[in-house]
Amino acid sequence: MSTNYGRLVREPDAGERRQEWGTVVETDLRIDRADAEKLVDALAVDFAGSFNLFYLLRKHYWTVEGSERGEVAEFLRDAYRRTRRINDAIAVRIVELGGIPPNTPPTIQERAPVHLEAEDLYDLRASLEGDLDGYAALVASVREHVGLAADLGDQDTVERLRDHLETLEDDAHSVEEFLAGDTLVRRTEVE
Repeated sequence: MSTNYGRLVREPDAGERRQEWGTVVETDLRIDRADAEKLVDALAVDFAGSFNLFYLLRKHYWTVEGSERGEVAEFLRDAYRRTRRINDAIAVRIVELGGIPPNTPPTIQERAPVHLEAEDLYDLRASLEGDLDGYAALVASVREHVGLAADLGDQDTVERLRDHLETLEDDAHSVEEFLAGDTLVRRTEVE
């Protein structure tokens, strides 16, 4: 299959730019601008990580196979939807703080603590192990940023991130349960 990436990012031919990427504008939240900049930078990492985790989970939902297909596929579908809602909520909070969420592949990948899987297909166990690694990276990042928001006195961000953290930890636990024992069999073990 040939690859033609073309021009990845375009700038509109017309229209007025309302805010430059990488800047944080004053808002009505009464958060010091320097603190808002720190929060926006931190949340950009969580946004990018949840964006990549969403894509991992969705890919695995599309490609899941095996005797546990139904149960695992249902979980993956629900998990990628939850992760996408978290991703959107983080983006909204970044905007509320006066920033712009990362929104092009390069800016997302520069910040993401969760790495995408190669485009090949892997067995379900390997895929879920990668998902669990992604959850671990994102949970660690979000947990760190709960502390940052608390230190900066942004209780609203603290509460939102704690809610996201609970969802992510619950989903990570479900992945651990799928991986436990012999519930998932490697293809080579069946052949």
